[in-house]
Amino acid sequence: MGKYTSMTKKQETPRIVGVNPIMKGLGCFIFLLVPPLSYGIAALLVQIGVQQGWPLPPAWLGYIDIHPVIWRVEGLAPILGLIENQVNLMANLVFAFGVMIIIGGVMAIFFGYLYKFFGPSPYGPTDVPPVRVKVKRYKR
Repeated sequence: MGKYTSMTKKQETPRIVGVNPIMKGLGCFIFLLVPPLSYGIAALLVQIGVQQGWPLPPAWLGYIDIHPVIWRVEGLAPILGLIENQVNLMANLVFAFGVMIIIGGVMAIFFGYLYKFFGPSPYGPTDVPPVRVKVKRYKR
């Protein structure tokens, strides 16, 4: 036994590490909700853009042509048929990606503020809050 050790063992308190289950459920809900919502908003934006004459690339508008070699792959015919029947699919996907990024950014800012107000203290049990010292301006 060393000079600075004791015979008794300290019991460590178990730390709760992990995400709150409510936040996990909310994250799953958002993960399932945001892509269809952004695609719906994008479809409306593309429709409004075509009517208003927005400068959209002509390659994005209309139906998508799929190469005949891809049609030969077994099992893909029903999926490719659905893809080919979508009007303005490329524009919808591009706009959906942009809307998804915007919605994700807004939600990240919103949840950041929620975590700041309702989350745990930024200081641990052994931390001391920073000292608030009013510094006078140096005059010579």
